[in-house]
Amino acid sequence: MDLGCGLGFLSCVCAKFYRRAHVTGIDTFEHASLKGSSLEKANENARILGLSERVHFERGDILASDYGHRGFDLFVSNLVFHNLGRRRFAAYDRLLSWMAPNSHALLGDAFREGKGDVKRLSNIFRIEKEIDPKMSWAPYKILVLSKA
Repeated sequence: MDLGCGLGFLSCVCAKFYRRAHVTGIDTFEHASLKGSSLEKANENARILGLSERVHFERGDILASDYGHRGFDLFVSNLVFHNLGRRRFAAYDRLLSWMAPNSHALLGDAFREGKGDVKRLSNIFRIEKEIDPKMSWAPYKILVLSKA
């Protein structure tokens, strides 16, 4: 599952890499940073790339939708959770509840509280890997998480 798929590019990259995967991209398609984004455009991009059999998109909100019955194996998210402010911790809890056993979450985000965010995440998930790409424009990190 790709949370915050914008125009669906990250979902399509995952589908290209994991050739037998079925990918669900979920986004509100409403955030100000996604001007011109839409569910229709994301699905069209998947069709153009020949991935529409394995990639589909849904309008959803991590804080309001329930995907727990699906048991996702991998979550991929880039620059989504920081947009939720303090509500991001409730979103992380929901994400954990949707994870299948032995699944992982790959989160790339601007962790504005730095070590404080990572510490709180370590109370929710097992942090398998922390990557600090030294981005000059934001406190950006990539975390590979699993169920604790």
